[in-house]
Amino acid sequence: MTVEELSPKERLSIVERFLAYAEKNIRANYMKERGTPVFEGVAISQLIDDYVVELNKVNRRINVTQVIRTRNMRDHDWYIYDQAIVNGLESNLIDFVNDYVEALRDRYEEVYLIRNERKVKIVEIDGVRGFMPDFLLYLKDMDYTYQVFIEPKGGNLLVHDEWKQKFLLSLTTREDIEVLSENDQVRLIGLKFYTDDSTLKQEFREDFHKKLL
Repeated sequence: MTVEELSPKERLSIVERFLAYAEKNIRANYMKERGTPVFEGVAISQLIDDYVVELNKVNRRINVTQVIRTRNMRDHDWYIYDQAIVNGLESNLIDFVNDYVEALRDRYEEVYLIRNERKVKIVEIDGVRGFMPDFLLYLKDMDYTYQVFIEPKGGNLLVHDEWKQKFLLSLTTREDIEVLSENDQVRLIGLKFYTDDSTLKQEFREDFHKKLL
């Protein structure tokens, strides 16, 4: 049957079904922009301002023991803010970095840990899924500036967010990564998830050592 052979009622029904289909996909952002290996550099000055954590938007899947607390960071000049607003796992990550600050400073001229609160979003390469890593570790030596993405992850989200870890790890292994920045000597590094699982935490430690120390 050709279009000409359809009755007006049948043509109207087809148009209505198509519009319903289009509406559904538009609402779901069907035509999201796909990620590429080209990243736009973000100056560290753009990341530094006051920040808050909106408690009403905290993921409901977080264990109830992971209560958001304020932590005094005034005695840690490598942490950008005077206070850290973090849950228990994120606070443990800060302790981890604190244990390695002197080792990092032996190798790098500048070392800063930044809480990424709705500042930097990265989109998976050749995909449409994006996310904002919880922390950025800024490192600088004589040759390069490094932006290290660190994502603490509760055990209940490891499987669901596995694609994020694969994406982060690909930033170090792919040869086609390009960063558009005033300084062309910028390198992106993604680490394994930081978790409270002892085995996976050791894997994070080894990844941290291998890539940064």
